Amino acid sequence: MKSMLIPLVFFSQFKRPLTLKQIRRYTWGEERSEVDLRRILKRTGIKQSGDFYCLDEYHVLEVRPRQKLAEKFWRQVRKYEWLFANVPFIKMVAVSNTLSYDNVTENSDIDLFVVAANGRVWTVRAWLLLWMTILRIRVRSPKKFLKFSPEMFVDESAMDLSKCALANDYHLAYWVADFVPVWRADFFDRFWKSNYWLKNQLPVAFRSPNLRQEFVKKDCSSWFAWGLEKILGGSFGDRIEMWAKRRQTKIIEKSRERLGINPSVILDDNVIKVHFNDKRAESREFIEDWLARNG
Repeated sequence: MKSMLIPLVFFSQFKRPLTLKQIRRYTWGEERSEVDLRRILKRTGIKQSGDFYCLDEYHVLEVRPRQKLAEKFWRQVRKYEWLFANVPFIKMVAVSNTLSYDNVTENSDIDLFVVAANGRVWTVRAWLLLWMTILRIRVRSPKKFLKFSPEMFVDESAMDLSKCALANDYHLAYWVADFVPVWRADFFDRFWKSNYWLKNQLPVAFRSPNLRQEFVKKDCSSWFAWGLEKILGGSFGDRIEMWAKRRQTKIIEKSRERLGINPSVILDDNVIKVHFNDKRAESREFIEDWLARNG
């Protein structure tokens, strides 16, 4: 029974009730039919309101407004899709967190996960942030509505995200399970196969990745990005990559000292992970405490 309660408890932290189909998708470590889930749920104290199951019925009232607001966020993503074509060495861009499952609020931003070509993760980050800063669409203050927040970059050699996991890392599994590729969705299959570990934790979600039809197309880089890749593809590009790493690392370290609450930061040649308030351990404790009291 705990396997189906875990997603309900996890998403309650984001005020997101789940339908029976969604509970089946997020059931932890096993696969059950909707018939089985409905039967088990009747024996629990989980509240049902219409098609939704939740820990707090008030959250059901927020579903439609959040879904409607998410439509505005997806229009913003489509509006700036051209930007990714003008960044050299990008292999894939995915939307993550609350927008990936249409659960945004007036205080939400657009979280991005980015895959770069081997040995060019710092170059990709530098160009992407430069474009977003020029266009004033990057999160730079508490006012983050409709702004972009690219917080994690990996290159092709570091796509297996289990290497960043904590013990019983529910948050990481649910985060990865809902990635929505919005640039180079044709590359997504390579990323997904690199994270085969997810099949053991969320078998249904692994079998049905979160794809959106408007982004399932073959994207290609602009002539501008193509030209930069030619210039920066050799030893000169290696020197630029090292310079970009040194410069950005200094900025990130200063920000960590100033803003870090419970930081989780990785700054190496293949991974850039910048989370100044990593709540994964806190989320895990919340879930396990709830299950111990109610499971």
